[in-house]
Amino acid sequence: MNENHLFAKLIVVTFSLSLSISSHSADLIQVFKLAENNDQEYLQALASHRAVLETRPQALSQLLPSVNLSAVTTRHDQDISTSRSAIGAGGEVNFNSRGYRLSVSQPLFRRDRFIALDQADSEINQAEAELGEAEQELIIRIAERYFDILASIDNLAFAKAELKSLSRQLEQANQRFEVGLSAITDVHEAQAGYDLAVAQEIQALNAIDNAQEAMRELTGEYITDFNQLGEDMSLVNPEPAAIESWTALSLDQNLGVMAARYAAETARKEIKRQSAGHLPTLDLVAAESYDSTGGRFGSTKLHDTSIGLELNIPIYSGGLVSSQTREAHENYNISMYSLERARRSAQRLTREAYLGVMSGISRVKALQQAVVSSETALEATEAGFEVGTRTAVDVVASQRATSEARRNHSQAKYEYILDTLNLKQAAGTLAPEDLESINAWLTK
Repeated sequence: MNENHLFAKLIVVTFSLSLSISSHSADLIQVFKLAENNDQEYLQALASHRAVLETRPQALSQLLPSVNLSAVTTRHDQDISTSRSAIGAGGEVNFNSRGYRLSVSQPLFRRDRFIALDQADSEINQAEAELGEAEQELIIRIAERYFDILASIDNLAFAKAELKSLSRQLEQANQRFEVGLSAITDVHEAQAGYDLAVAQEIQALNAIDNAQEAMRELTGEYITDFNQLGEDMSLVNPEPAAIESWTALSLDQNLGVMAARYAAETARKEIKRQSAGHLPTLDLVAAESYDSTGGRFGSTKLHDTSIGLELNIPIYSGGLVSSQTREAHENYNISMYSLERARRSAQRLTREAYLGVMSGISRVKALQQAVVSSETALEATEAGFEVGTRTAVDVVASQRATSEARRNHSQAKYEYILDTLNLKQAAGTLAPEDLESINAWLTK
């Protein structure tokens, strides 16, 4: 018994020392700020958003003038042979030719390019919604992993309390057996309960380690000191109180739905852009050029300036434009299916979260009473064991029931908080400020 207990204590000390290296404490808000700067999934969303912002200047550039300058210089070595009747003498001629060309083109009518500029706005709106959705998902991930750690810490505390109680129970069982007041089976039962409690404490330590590793994945740093959930946590019903109001809100403001809606708008415009391939194009073109060259007949210099309109009328492209337009139609159908799927998902998640909040309030209250009842029952069972009316089996079972009630009550509180965040996310209203109200419930 003493060796097992010493082994468990040694693991606790080793675990604590190993985590104290390169670590610091942080509350929920500090952890979220760390994750904003270190979570690779969120940073990827930020980079993707910045990339999409470039679509508008790129689309606009296709409607602005394009200016090109080209220059050339060439060395010529000619060996000329002529017949008697040819004009001019034969022989070798060496000369340089050089020149440049400056051209300007201004699109006047390019229907597809105007549509592409309009598409860029839709794509940027979609990117804005997706970035907001990524931030909301980061809030949820941080909250989940933060409370996973708190739940693991709670489980360790419950395991320690259970171990302490069962250790005392084992000592009493041994003492009663030595004086002949109980059977050896009571000692074996107490020993089995104690050994199981030791294993549960080790498992709880490992769960803390795993939970902190999961948090490090988001923050990039080890954090060992977490604020605990205090007794001031309030259980508040969703406002508005009607589930249909939350559902309607999610269909209108859910960021996943909004992103899918903008994607469908972009796909609809793509149909028009592809079909514009059948339309003529008109450009204003201007150029200035200079050429200087030599030769057997002497050198020449040519300056040329031109300005005009260039009309291009597509007649036949092998069916390419028609095929691309049909493809755009099907892509639009795909985007509409995605939009409907996003709407249905938002509706489902909203209703699940709403019902989770409502049932969570009742569950937390019921489990709080269950903890009180189980603790009372444990005290009565321990008292009965001391006077011989209860066995060690009864005490071990009662202790386990008490620990389980405490764990369930602790977990129910964390689940209630997460359900409130999930409800706001589904409705599209979740923001970092919502973490501040939860952070106020945490105490050092």
